[in-house]
Amino acid sequence: MSNEHFMYKTLIEKDVISAFPNVEIALRMYLVIMVTNCSSERTFSRLKIIKNRLRTTMNEDRLNFLSVMSIECDVLDNLSFDDIIDDFAEKKSRKVCNL
Repeated sequence: MSNEHFMYKTLIEKDVISAFPNVEIALRMYLVIMVTNCSSERTFSRLKIIKNRLRTTMNEDRLNFLSVMSIECDVLDNLSFDDIIDDFAEKKSRKVCNL
């Protein structure tokens, strides 16, 4: 158990929150920030993997799109790429006139 968690638990167990309301709020905020910080660290870690030395010339828009795709990979796993490819092929195919 971390020191911060121990202090917060002691405040609750000894029922001294009313004597130290600002300390209780600060400890609660600190304990929550540590959890939410993990997702941002993961995001920057993935961004570092995407933008390596081979892709330093990549423009910003493409880097942003790749980052979002990497971070939201659970959404991409549910997509059917066959449907997307068929739609793209249908829109981009050249119309051939029958002779």
